[in-house]
Amino acid sequence: MSSPTTDPADASLGPRARRSALRRKEILESAVRTIGLRGYAGATLAAIAEDVGISAPSLLHHFRNKQSLLIELIDYRDDLSRQIGGTSFDSGGQAALDHLGDTAAANAASRGLTQLYAVLLGESITEDHPAQSYFRRRLSGLRAMVSDAILTAIADPAVPEGDVLETAAAIVAVMDGVQYQFLLDPDAVDMAAVTRRTIRALLADLRTASGSDER
Repeated sequence: MSSPTTDPADASLGPRARRSALRRKEILESAVRTIGLRGYAGATLAAIAEDVGISAPSLLHHFRNKQSLLIELIDYRDDLSRQIGGTSFDSGGQAALDHLGDTAAANAASRGLTQLYAVLLGESITEDHPAQSYFRRRLSGLRAMVSDAILTAIADPAVPEGDVLETAAAIVAVMDGVQYQFLLDPDAVDMAAVTRRTIRALLADLRTASGSDER
């Protein structure tokens, strides 16, 4: 069975593997649309299969059940997000924080993936949701990475660790929360501008509290 990240255009694939990779990609793209519109509970395998133009048993040939489809769908969504400009903290410090605005702009340009993410994030707080552990790990990792970037950008050991952690949580919260406003009224909300303004304001608050003159 092909992996979810197998590129159907890979010249090394044989005809059968290429057909399988193409079908898996079609199923994942259908799941993005269907779960984005109906939520995880409302998006049945039959509905996803119908959207692709295959039977439910044919879909189960590629994904053994709905939960395995969701897990691979999350990986697929993350891969696509990285390809269109997902968050990178490689540069660290202020450059990493500035890149969060670019990430928000990329999310605005990819509404289908953003809607899928927002729907699954909201649903993940419900009991036994299969994406709950993914989002718990993701948010914990993001808070840690943003905290490190803030510490480097501020470059002031006098700033209390608790203040940095709270600021990181606030930045992540704004980035995730503003997506709902954008999805409901995209012409009224600029996600990139909101993200950048939030980061500037919160860093200014940290610097003021620590007595730093840097802006």
